[in-house]
Amino acid sequence: MNFLTGFIRSVENINDRMGKIISFLVYPIMLVLVYEVVMRYAFNKPTIWAHETSCMLYGAHFVLGGAYALRHGAFVNVEVLYMRFSKRTRAIIDLFTWTLFYVFVGALLWKSVPWAWASISVLEYSESPWGPYIWPVKLTIPVAAFFMLLQGMTKTIKDTFLALTGREIVTVVDIETTTVN
Repeated sequence: MNFLTGFIRSVENINDRMGKIISFLVYPIMLVLVYEVVMRYAFNKPTIWAHETSCMLYGAHFVLGGAYALRHGAFVNVEVLYMRFSKRTRAIIDLFTWTLFYVFVGALLWKSVPWAWASISVLEYSESPWGPYIWPVKLTIPVAAFFMLLQGMTKTIKDTFLALTGREIVTVVDIETTTVN
């Protein structure tokens, strides 16, 4: 049991830290877009790099923030009937529906690792006039899939424990989150 709670605590701490760090990507995205708008409309001098830079930063922000969103239950759910069930029944239902999550994240990881590796091996760059390297952005996809897989495993462990025992696994991270909120 100590191993499982330690695993859960470690994964949730990593995803919390990564999510908070990744959230700061919003600021460079915003600065790049504001700079582009000012240059384009105030000085009639559009840039060749701003759009592509903001797209790459947003893409990294989006995929790397997935594990943090999963950790905090920020994804959309259809809960019309689901919320009427007991926590134990919801855990049992989740154990079945999470197979779709594992299929998706497994396929994402399986396909993105060779794709990112091929990009890194040739130091792939964009064929736009600016031509930035795009391999770092492609690398974010398997990294994000790996962290989502780990976070999904913590949810499965918690649901399995709840389904079998009727009790929730409480970790130090859960206690800290509850007291802060």
